[in-house]
Amino acid sequence: MKQQANYTKLKTELDKILDQLQASDGDIDTAVANYERGMRALKELEAYLKLADNKIQKIKKDFTQPSQ
Repeated sequence: MKQQANYTKLKTELDKILDQLQASDGDIDTAVANYERGMRALKELEAYLKLADNKIQKIKKDFTQPSQ
């Protein structure tokens, strides 16, 4: 599933960025660049999760409506 691969890739990237920020050697320029990359990745992850939630809600609605 392409969407899952993208989610996994973004999650891995975000984890790597967080590790880099936590292990920062004090270089503010690198920290700011990593923070910006992390915020972009987080925004994309939130969009994937919102899309997944919308799909789940639609599926639930489709399966809970009475059949005619």
